[in-house]
Amino acid sequence: MKTIAHKIVQGLSYLISRNKLPILIYHQVLAEPDPYRPNIPTEQQFFRQMSVLHRYYNPLSVVDALALLQKNALPPNSICVTFDDGYQNNLSLAAPILNALNIPATVYVATAFSGGKNMWNDRLIDFLVDERHTEYDLSLIDGGTHVIINHKQRHQLIDLVLSHIKYIPTAQRVELVDALLARHNHQCVKAKMMSPAQLATLRDYGIDVGAHTHDHPILAVLPLAQQRIQLQKNIDCLCDWTEADKEMGFAYPNGKFEHDFTQQTADLVKDLGLSYAVTTHAGICTPKSDLFQLPRASSWEKRPLRFHLRLLLDIIRA
Repeated sequence: MKTIAHKIVQGLSYLISRNKLPILIYHQVLAEPDPYRPNIPTEQQFFRQMSVLHRYYNPLSVVDALALLQKNALPPNSICVTFDDGYQNNLSLAAPILNALNIPATVYVATAFSGGKNMWNDRLIDFLVDERHTEYDLSLIDGGTHVIINHKQRHQLIDLVLSHIKYIPTAQRVELVDALLARHNHQCVKAKMMSPAQLATLRDYGIDVGAHTHDHPILAVLPLAQQRIQLQKNIDCLCDWTEADKEMGFAYPNGKFEHDFTQQTADLVKDLGLSYAVTTHAGICTPKSDLFQLPRASSWEKRPLRFHLRLLLDIIRA
């Protein structure tokens, strides 16, 4: 019955999806479920999602899909897969699945973390979910003190701390995270992000590398000159480490217009020679979409049929 349902969804999508492009956004794929990262699919869930793409869609690289879209020649049921940040599990868990199912993808990499230090949000989450810690002194961020006795409180604390620190300038943010962890004598876990050598192997799996700034700052809070430095250093690193083209694509950190990047940022991305830019705004790309503010489709539905139906609904709304 489920196969029949998938076929019906595929047929309906075929009728309305010409020149409509969903670009799926992922960050990680996990070996096991993580209650503190509930939106991240496990390896098994990701395999089931990609099996839907393999059977019922026309997976393309972002570059190839956009070239066809601009010519009004994108075939029905075309789709793209992207990952933000550059996690090791993109290579160890996701890449073999994508390769086995012949699905191209793009990983947008924040290069400052390729040397072994984890991103600030992961460092904080790992610290706040470590059950060896039950008392937290957050006076450094005017967050008071907290005694944690259950998982719900840890979830609430994560939301509180991340929201407080997210929009602080990059250097100050790193110093603050370092100070918080040092105050609690917390030791970070092993590196989560791909090294330059690992990034260089992505192409063997049919995966392109894209830019994502160097330090993953909120670009909207930086002067334009600093934004340029963040982008150029990122591009230079990726071109040096991999076979990436200087006209690669780009993903805005956090990715919301005005909150996280501005029109000046989008103009800068274009001026630096990057070929397109994706956001985190929900939507489907069409020939009328701004190449430097492309929406992406969510991939949160983990059951295959619901995942397939959600994509159809996104196409209908486009």
